[in-house]
Amino acid sequence: MAQSQTYWRLFRRRFKKWLTEGQHSPGESYHQPEKEVHQTHPWYRVMCLTGVDYFSTLGYQPSIAALAAGIISPFATLVLVLMTLFGALPMYRRVAEESPHGDGSISMLERLLGGWTAKVFVLALLGFVATGFVITITLSAADASKHIIENPFWPRGWNYQVGLTLVLIGLLGAIFLKGFREAIGVAVVLVVIYIGLSLVVVVTGLLEAFQQREVITRWVDLINQNYASPMAVIVAALLVFPKLALGLSGFETGVVVMPLVKGDPDDDPAHPKGRIRNSRKLLTTAALIMSVMLITSSLVTTWLIPPSEFWPETSVSRELRRGVSSIDIPLSGNPQDVYTYRVPNRSGSFSERISLGPRGEITLLVNVTESGDARQVTVVKPTGQASGRALAYLAHRHLGELFGTLYDLSTILILWFAGASAMAGLLNIVPRYLPRYGMAPEWARATRPLVLIYTAICFVVTLIFRASVDAQAAAYATGVLALMTSAAVAVTLSALHKRQQASVIAFGLISLVFIYTLVVNILEQPGGLQIASIFVASIVVVSFTSRVLRSTELRVKEVILDEEARRFIESIPGEIRIVAHHRETGKAYEYIEKAKRVREFTHLPAKEPILFLEVGVIDASEFSGTLRVRGLEVGDYQVLRTEAPAVANAIAAVALHIRDLTGKVPHIYFQWSEGNPLQLALRFVLFGEGDIPPLTHEILRKAEPNLKRRPIVHVGG
Repeated sequence: MAQSQTYWRLFRRRFKKWLTEGQHSPGESYHQPEKEVHQTHPWYRVMCLTGVDYFSTLGYQPSIAALAAGIISPFATLVLVLMTLFGALPMYRRVAEESPHGDGSISMLERLLGGWTAKVFVLALLGFVATGFVITITLSAADASKHIIENPFWPRGWNYQVGLTLVLIGLLGAIFLKGFREAIGVAVVLVVIYIGLSLVVVVTGLLEAFQQREVITRWVDLINQNYASPMAVIVAALLVFPKLALGLSGFETGVVVMPLVKGDPDDDPAHPKGRIRNSRKLLTTAALIMSVMLITSSLVTTWLIPPSEFWPETSVSRELRRGVSSIDIPLSGNPQDVYTYRVPNRSGSFSERISLGPRGEITLLVNVTESGDARQVTVVKPTGQASGRALAYLAHRHLGELFGTLYDLSTILILWFAGASAMAGLLNIVPRYLPRYGMAPEWARATRPLVLIYTAICFVVTLIFRASVDAQAAAYATGVLALMTSAAVAVTLSALHKRQQASVIAFGLISLVFIYTLVVNILEQPGGLQIASIFVASIVVVSFTSRVLRSTELRVKEVILDEEARRFIESIPGEIRIVAHHRETGKAYEYIEKAKRVREFTHLPAKEPILFLEVGVIDASEFSGTLRVRGLEVGDYQVLRTEAPAVANAIAAVALHIRDLTGKVPHIYFQWSEGNPLQLALRFVLFGEGDIPPLTHEILRKAEPNLKRRPIVHVGG
């Protein structure tokens, strides 16, 4: 029994050590902190790392555009491209200049706002960021599994998309548990192969369309039939643009990985101009490549793929009474877009292939059960073969099954690696912000516990959405648009702060466009906001709970005494007695009165020398920092003054520092605080003040378990 307990303790110790290996310091990210980055890379190689997220949207973006915009998909995509080149790109080029150390646009808002306003705003944004990254993992894995299942060489009966998606996510988590650092080399290979194969598919599609001019003529005729004028097409494209917002993803990742971009040898670490210049090249080149691919892929998929192949799976079940033989089948997901199917006079399960003319063909899986004078009819319309995989569909149709399978494989790998990029982004969030705010437990700085948590969340999201790409698109778009809207607001505020009038107008207009797009997206697809709200609420609740639980930590990185403060402390011959004081006027009589009251309430002998300690609260929203203590004389009294986010923690830290400096255990004297205990506790958490004496004692108790070495707290009054 004893031996088994020993083995169990040994296992727990080793597991804990493995789990917390590679723990980051506050402010560091999953990528090595900048001061430890020994290897940077040319900008075009780092572009491939961001490109696995950005370029991989080609796996599903053309299908989403075709489903949302129909025959005007190329025009809606053109709006997306214009917004990319003249909205998102200038905006993130500015972010690259003002946040060149990998903090992204969120840190710009943090600096511009400050205090609790900044912290709460950042927490909300982190909720949207988490939404975007988690859905990137689950959506990419779902689309990858769809490509696997739709491949003609995959066994027909093995169409368990949910299970396959969970396996891909689990594999991703396992690789990050093992350790994943050679990301750039893998990303370069994947991006080059994927973009190269995609170009082959697109060019082949364009040649096919130009050889069969009737497909282009038919498309133009359909536009003329459905839209009265070019202006009507433009308006419709603008209105549908919010549904295509997924094509804007990837810019934030581009600025987060900036520390990996090689700059100039003489770069100033505070403002590395070479790195900024090369990062701007990265953003511009990626945007240009993606713009070309989006426009051309939208054209070939609209021209060569029947609309029915983009439609999602729909089903309907009705009880048909005698004399009724028709049932309406939803087609594209639009409630008004239905096909009236006449149910044949037969029972059992069967399938029918229905021609819809220019819209293509659909297959209906029908089940009819006789029940007295009625029939129970269930009809399922399967998902179109191009849904979520438009370019892959063209690859199989026009370049053969072998090339199509090769394209499927490249798409699967880049989609899966996009999940890896998102996982790295998630692992970057917590260490960079939350521990610095005191809003995450210490173990959250380690990679492996976070990988396990994020993988579990991705499992849950996959099960909720049943691994559906279309169902997750709204949540993804909401997360992406919220983050880009915040970036637009950040650069606008920055330009306003610097009094750059032209930039304020330009970025202000871009902000309005993104706000409009976000609002429209939320109104049309409220499910995205609901999911994002769950992430936001979870992060806020967990963060503030952690802040409360960690509020009695020491919360001081270092105590620095100036020469005068050190002289005061070292000149005291006997016991060191510190009187905690809240300064009001700073006049000599104030210290005379305070000394008199403290000696009376705590029975401190009149001849014992005392040292006043004053702590001013600067920004109570900060969690920790360096204490700089200066000494000064007011009348006959010696005073130590400092500033900190919280009074009690600073007093405890100074007392421990004095003990370590002199070898003497100091005594600290307080008067009891007046007020409601709950209100005082809240004041401590939010404003760094509150019931100082018991809080100081508790902080000292946790910081120094040895009672003989712990500074002694005296309270009177």
